[in-house]
Amino acid sequence: MEGKQNDILASFQSFPGKEELLAKVIEFFPYPIQIYNPDGTSAMVNRAMLAEYNTISPDMLVGKYNIFKDPDVISAGQLQKLKQAFSGETVYFQDVKVPLESIMKRYGMQDLDVEAVYQDIMFFPILNEEKQVIYVTAFFINKRVYHGKTEIEKAKVYIESHWLESFNLDNTAKAACLSKAQFSKLFKKHTGITPHEYYTNYKISKLKEKLIDKNLTIAQAFTACNMNYDGYYARLFKEKTGLSPSAYRKMFWLKSNEGCSIKYQLEDVYQSLSESSQSLFAEQDLLVKIIKFFPYPIQVFSIDGTAKFINKAAQDMIGIRSVESHVGKYNCFEDPIVRELGCLDKLKQVLTGKTVYLNDFNAPYQNMIKYFNVVDRDIHTISSDITCFPLMNDEGEVKYFAAVFIFKKIYEGREEISRGKQYMESHWLEPFSLSNTAKAACLSKVQFSKLFKKHTGVTPYEYYIKYKIEKLKEKLLDANFTIAQAFAACNMNYNGHSAKLFRKKIGLSPSEYRKISGEK
Repeated sequence: MEGKQNDILASFQSFPGKEELLAKVIEFFPYPIQIYNPDGTSAMVNRAMLAEYNTISPDMLVGKYNIFKDPDVISAGQLQKLKQAFSGETVYFQDVKVPLESIMKRYGMQDLDVEAVYQDIMFFPILNEEKQVIYVTAFFINKRVYHGKTEIEKAKVYIESHWLESFNLDNTAKAACLSKAQFSKLFKKHTGITPHEYYTNYKISKLKEKLIDKNLTIAQAFTACNMNYDGYYARLFKEKTGLSPSAYRKMFWLKSNEGCSIKYQLEDVYQSLSESSQSLFAEQDLLVKIIKFFPYPIQVFSIDGTAKFINKAAQDMIGIRSVESHVGKYNCFEDPIVRELGCLDKLKQVLTGKTVYLNDFNAPYQNMIKYFNVVDRDIHTISSDITCFPLMNDEGEVKYFAAVFIFKKIYEGREEISRGKQYMESHWLEPFSLSNTAKAACLSKVQFSKLFKKHTGVTPYEYYIKYKIEKLKEKLLDANFTIAQAFAACNMNYNGHSAKLFRKKIGLSPSEYRKISGEK
């Protein structure tokens, strides 16, 4: 293992501008990343982390947030497990419900427009040559994001597209397909404000945009928003913003002259982020270590598709025999499996600057052995979600691109069993068919049933039911569905049999499961 790590480091030492390139991998990484000092204090966040929670500046987190003192971490009883990462272990937290209300309150953020988010979070240590923990990296993957009630979303869209008109509760409620009373109550519950307050806030935000236009007088800015510049609306503006319209315009122009206009705020954030990264990664080879210790496979490619770098996880999990057999030789655009799965055109979109998601990329391992120099293992299929993202220079040109492989499942053992599992997992919405499942495994029904039970300990039907129940659990957590709708979305009837089956497998009724899971 140590030899593999040294091979990876050695292969990258001769790579021109390696520190800058790997800094961009972290900076442009499409998943939220936060890096902590050994005392638990935040040392760095990437762009995706800021975008995830609409945080205005990394200064709100870096050097101030301490994960050991986070009340949500403490109340969840996960502090001791978390500290294992700071002792040198890789720690996984699965299906964590993000405490959105607490985060919004802590950082004064606006409505994130989501009902609930469930994440898988992985903490892994960065070690120095003496095997001491010098940083801990947290990697966040959103597994499920539940947006607010669909009725509320419809209403917001209506208000935002009719803001120039006078507010009309009847029409807004009608757009949400609810009565006025139902709609008003539901809107206040999910947003914390009344529909009229939302309308007014949106209208004021549009007025602020007009007020900073030097081509308009203040009165003309009000008129452009279908508002009369009189005492009422001026007082309303001051009530909402804390400034009179003229004072707001003067303050904005003053800031603009000082080089701090809103136009450049995001650039300032990223510049601050870049500077904090440069300061953090001053130590030689530290960037290489972060990618090297990353627990999921990462590859970096030149724009012609040639592999330029792989980390240790790529070597171990994909089965690559050596760095030398892959780097400089493997080309993803010429990969027969990529072509056979019909992903080539989509993959090449990364060269245009887009982040590309290749979901459910199921690579037959025997084909990998056939085409590439990978280790021969007792694996049938590697199923993963692959995210390819561009690495750009300061001019916005794509110079390299990276790929991170989020392994979902590795189908091991008998090829027939793997084929059966894959078939059931891709046909779970259909009624169970032993004939079709056995056919997918190229066996008779009797042979397949006997072999499946021998290798998994359960019958094919039990495996199918378990998988279906897991999908139902996900739907039950979505506030957009009633319990009956959640069952229907899984092609199950919400009757006595289905509810009894759920209780038998989970130990709770569907309503009890929803209530308990929602409180966690």
